Amino acid sequence: MLLFIYENKFIYINQETFMLKDVLTAIFSYIGTTTDYFVVLLLLFGKYSTKQDTKLVVLGAYLGNGLLVLTSIIIALVLQQVPEEWLLGLLGIIPIIIGVKGYFSKEDEGEEIEEKLKIIKPDAILWNVLVITFSACGADNMALYIPYFTMLNLQILPIILVLFIIILTAVIVAAYKLVNVPIVKAFFDKQGDLVQLIVYVSLGLYVLVEAGTLQHLLLLIY
Repeated sequence: MLLFIYENKFIYINQETFMLKDVLTAIFSYIGTTTDYFVVLLLLFGKYSTKQDTKLVVLGAYLGNGLLVLTSIIIALVLQQVPEEWLLGLLGIIPIIIGVKGYFSKEDEGEEIEEKLKIIKPDAILWNVLVITFSACGADNMALYIPYFTMLNLQILPIILVLFIIILTAVIVAAYKLVNVPIVKAFFDKQGDLVQLIVYVSLGLYVLVEAGTLQHLLLLIY
């Protein structure tokens, strides 16, 4: 239970409320970042279809995403040393920019990944998956993860990481099962950018408000 004093009145806010908010934000954010990665996995499973190759794709997916999350957490921990929290909230501008840019961009990421798959070494599957994970999703995902982890209560970090693993597992299984259904890839190619726009802009605004950045800037203006 948290206690606040506002206008000489005691206000109690249940800590479970904060935890639920952080958990729901994590689910919303990670599902948003996996829309593009779902298409990546469809292409990878389509190219590497043998049982042994599939295992390496799955391992590469876990390692690649794990490294992205770990790197984001380390950077977030460093940024948490900034004395003014409202300054940290400025990080929320980054996912907003990336979400808007990705939505209006005419580049086809699916085609870019397909071209990379044609030229990479066929005998280095695990390395290929790691490289494609970082090149296709690294910058965008970290732009979302770093602001989120910067504002996160580290006490619930283990819960958030378990949720990430569960969602990633569901995405991997779904991609593996649906790899031979063309309409699925077509849908995510068409609607993936819209989903990403909604998630990235929403989380960016959440960070700006949660850190008090938006309120601080409005006070400076008015």
